[in-house]
Amino acid sequence: MLVTPRDRNLAALLDTAALRARIHAENIAHQNTPGYRARAVRFEEAFREALNRGDMAGAAQVRPEVYEPRSTMVNNDGNDVSVDREVTLASQNAVLYNAYVAILRGRKNLMDTAIGRGGA
Repeated sequence: MLVTPRDRNLAALLDTAALRARIHAENIAHQNTPGYRARAVRFEEAFREALNRGDMAGAAQVRPEVYEPRSTMVNNDGNDVSVDREVTLASQNAVLYNAYVAILRGRKNLMDTAIGRGGA
């Protein structure tokens, strides 16, 4: 299969969604760990900026950054994980991941059809 800048960008989106899923799972797993601070993934802003400049190759080079946003209330034990927030964000991330996979499958089927291998 030919690899285009769009394919590389789609791979970056898939990789980021997978990382984000892992981070949400880790946050939920540490909901009762004293002193644990929730982590998040920063990616879309830099990715969008590169795309807005028309820099497809540069967008594919953007790497996700794991950081501690420190935007939720801290409990008495120093933990700031909000399970409701994490579950909501994880659900939104799963929808995006599934959309990226559907796009990838569609591109594969299109290429298979174009070279005469059928679309399944």
